[in-house]
Amino acid sequence: MKDFEVSAEPLQEWLSMTEKMVQGSSSRLHDLPSKRREQQKLQVTSEGLNNSVWGCLA
Repeated sequence: MKDFEVSAEPLQEWLSMTEKMVQGSSSRLHDLPSKRREQQKLQVTSEGLNNSVWGCLA
């Protein structure tokens, strides 16, 4: 179980960082161009998570 916890630490750190980014993005969504920029940032983050998860499972 310890090995799993140690191997999950980077993913947990990444998830925490992503959560902070999402929360911070909500304060910057006052106009359409800002919304588009934030959507693009979140999409890149989502794609990175997808690649990380699949990389860990491979």
